[in-house]
Formats: sequence, C-alpha cells, structure tokens
Amino acid sequence: MSRKVVVIRFTWAGVAKTFFLSPLVIIPFSLLVHLPWESANAPAWVQAVGSVAAIIAAWWIPHQHEKSRVEKQKDELLASVGWLALRISNTFTHMASVIEKSTPEDRDGWSFVEGPLSWKIHRDAAREFPLTGFTHDEISWLLALRSITEFGVLCSETLKEWDFEKSPDLADSFPWNDGLVFHRPQIKWVLKQLSMNEAPQN
Repeated sequence: MSRKVVVIRFTWAGVAKTFFLSPLVIIPFSLLVHLPWESANAPAWVQAVGSVAAIIAAWWIPHQHEKSRVEKQKDELLASVGWLALRISNTFTHMASVIEKSTPEDRDGWSFVEGPLSWKIHRDAAREFPLTGFTHDEISWLLALRSITEFGVLCSETLKEWDFEKSPDLADSFPWNDGLVFHRPQIKWVLKQLSMNEAPQN
C-alpha cells in the first residue's frame, strides 16, 4: 500500500481572512459594538469584558506553550529514532557481510570493532523510546526497530560463538539466514518512512 503525502499551503491573505471571519472574532466584535457604552454601567461592562479576555489569555498562552513543547519533544524523539535506525542499518549490513564472507578473520574483526555489544546497545535504546504520544504509523516504525534489534542480538550471539572447525561454511550453515532476508527490507522500510515523515518539514 503506497503512502500519499498531502501538502497544504497557506497564504497570509487566506490566513487573515479566515481569522477575521471566524466566530471567535466576529462574536466578540459584535458584542463590543452593541454594548451600551454611553450608559452609566459602561465601566462595569469594560471590566467584565477585560476579565473574560484575561481568563481566556490565562488559559490560551500556557496551552499554546505546552502544545509547542510537546511538538518539539516529539520532533526530537523522531530525530533520535531516525539516527538509531541509521545506526541499526549500518550494523546489520556489517554483520550480514561478515556472515556472507564466511571467514574466521572477518568474524574476529567484526567482534573486535562492533560485535554483540553494539546490538545490545541498539536493543536497549529501541526499548527506551516510549510508545505514547506517537501516531499508529510511528509506533509501527518503533516496533519494527525493536524486532530488528532483538533479532540482531540473536544473530550476533550465534556469530560470536560460531565454531568454524565444525562448520566452516558459515554462509550456508547460519541458522538465521531466513531472518536476515526478512529483516533487511524492514530496515530500509523504516528508514524510508522516517525520511518521508521529515520531507514536508524541509
């Protein structure tokens, strides 16, 4: 199922027209025009209107501030998810290439430079991201990353303990080859979804 990106464009004239024709502007303006300003009760009306405006402002300003803070926090979290997905992709590619080369030297080099520790770090990082506050699509990306990192830990532990003397042909004998085939496009899919999510903001 292809994902469609909808881009909505605003003009200042359109925004101004919408604002001034909205009920939130028309109703208070109508009340102000029709208030009995020449009567002896005019100061009381002014005070009442000012009190209502102060109450609205006291609610609206913190509400907008909190909304902005939550949106910024979510953007930062998604940026961290994107960074982690890229790291996972590189780690997965490196491990898969070691399995395909099927030599003890490549395995030992991988174990020294990266090895199982990187996968455990990625797995723990993926678990740390909260699922609350995200859309269904964003949650699916996080769950996919968690699944990939769990699989990566399993593969890396198997590769670390691999006995080349008993099974020299690692590429054919590796028990999780089907999982490698399955998870490779999953990583690419997550990276693609994250890049599409960032595209409208750029």
